[in-house]
Amino acid sequence: MGNQFEHLRLPRIINIELPRRSSSGFSGTKRTDISEHGKQLLGQISSLIEPVKQKTSPFRLDPKLIFKIKVAEKHSFSDNLVTQTGLNVLAREPNKAIVVFSSDNELTEFKKRLENYSQIKDGPKYEYLGAIDELVPLEPEDRIGRLLDIKRVQPGELAALDLELWHTGDRKEMRKYLDDIADVLESLTSNTAPMRMSDSYIGDYICIARIKVTEEILNLLLLEEIVKEIDRPPQPAFETTADYNLPISNFPEVVPPPEDNCGILVIDSGVPRGHPLIAPVLGEAEVFPDAKRQFIKGGADDVHGHGTSVAGIAVYGNVDNCIQQRSFDPTAWLFSARVTDENNKYDEDLLLETQLDEAIRAFVEQYSNCKVINISLGNDEQIYRNGLKQFRLAAKIDEIAYQYQRTSGNNV
Repeated sequence: MGNQFEHLRLPRIINIELPRRSSSGFSGTKRTDISEHGKQLLGQISSLIEPVKQKTSPFRLDPKLIFKIKVAEKHSFSDNLVTQTGLNVLAREPNKAIVVFSSDNELTEFKKRLENYSQIKDGPKYEYLGAIDELVPLEPEDRIGRLLDIKRVQPGELAALDLELWHTGDRKEMRKYLDDIADVLESLTSNTAPMRMSDSYIGDYICIARIKVTEEILNLLLLEEIVKEIDRPPQPAFETTADYNLPISNFPEVVPPPEDNCGILVIDSGVPRGHPLIAPVLGEAEVFPDAKRQFIKGGADDVHGHGTSVAGIAVYGNVDNCIQQRSFDPTAWLFSARVTDENNKYDEDLLLETQLDEAIRAFVEQYSNCKVINISLGNDEQIYRNGLKQFRLAAKIDEIAYQYQRTSGNNV
């Protein structure tokens, strides 16, 4: 297996030689119907190209040729071979389909190789193209996220949604796409439907925005080729405070760790700054909802207990043992970033990715000993199962981990 995640690097202390893909990048049984198969694929290319040429976007977006290559059973098709056909890999889906993008709306190189493969023209045989079963466009249903699929937008609803675009690798281009969509939403807004784009984030691998739209406008966005996915925003799944109540009447004295000891940033529902086990080890606590600090009321203090519990484990380890032994000996400093309100909800206008990015940057840049980041924010409607694609929050954490590994050696 090759290095599937180019943006993740193994720690230097680990010396592992990963097995490599075979150099050919193609495996499987050779087709016996090569000529007919090649002509079918050429016909499918024509069906992909023509609609893109004719389409005009209500959001003023340039048409993009993005489609899926369905790989045949018992065949493989490497990224390298995809690139040789003039295409760029955007994603690999669990069902062996490869989502690809081409800046050439004529697919010139791909058609040339298929003509050789199907023996319409003489030249290299390009037998690896036999791994392709069919070429199909992405449909609106392909762009609907799991949470939106569970709870569809209803007529008359103004829904806060997360819009993700396929990242072409060009940040300026992605910024223009988001700006164009934002301008159109603003032009369509009314007193009854105040549509807008309230937040956006463009990283190395992710391009997302928080939008508020009606069902009608959502359906138009689902037709856009550059749209990767539209989903309802994530919601945290927290246990209640009662699950964490500990029968402690008298706390022993807690001696703070040395000033240069490692600091742990807990991004959660906050911590009670006056807690006898938290106060001695708390370096800083802050709120990261919206710029005007209007969403989270009550400051950085935890009102539900989840952040407090996570912080206790982060600093003291096995808290039950500490209680039994009546001894709390912290070895790390605690930093807390509160990102949820008193109802354990995220800001409807702000991307969670933006909150994470701002919180981590603020603490890491201000406190040199802040070396470990803990994010224990779950979503019981988005539980990873084998075969599913990576969740967007996981991709964002990967991006953060890579960024700070390169710059400061921090751990996420």
